[in-house]
Amino acid sequence: MTNSTSKDRKKIDQMYARMWDIFNEHGGYEYNDEMFYQLQGIQESISDCKEDSDIPHMLKEAKETMAFFEWVVEYKELMDREPPQLYG
Repeated sequence: MTNSTSKDRKKIDQMYARMWDIFNEHGGYEYNDEMFYQLQGIQESISDCKEDSDIPHMLKEAKETMAFFEWVVEYKELMDREPPQLYG
């Protein structure tokens, strides 16, 4: 394993841990099931990632999945700031 590959694998592991943190913090809302499905998928991909040559694709996949989780956080924060409705 090269130094670069080792760093990339560490980034993947950190993103995966952060995804679980986001799920635990923001789960139970509109995107709970979608986040869980993403976690299952990324775990399967990480498990299948055995060769150093798999790391660049896995890093790209992890970044794309992380972008979804970051979007969920933004969405949840926006919904938490929703002003009250005066007329309904």
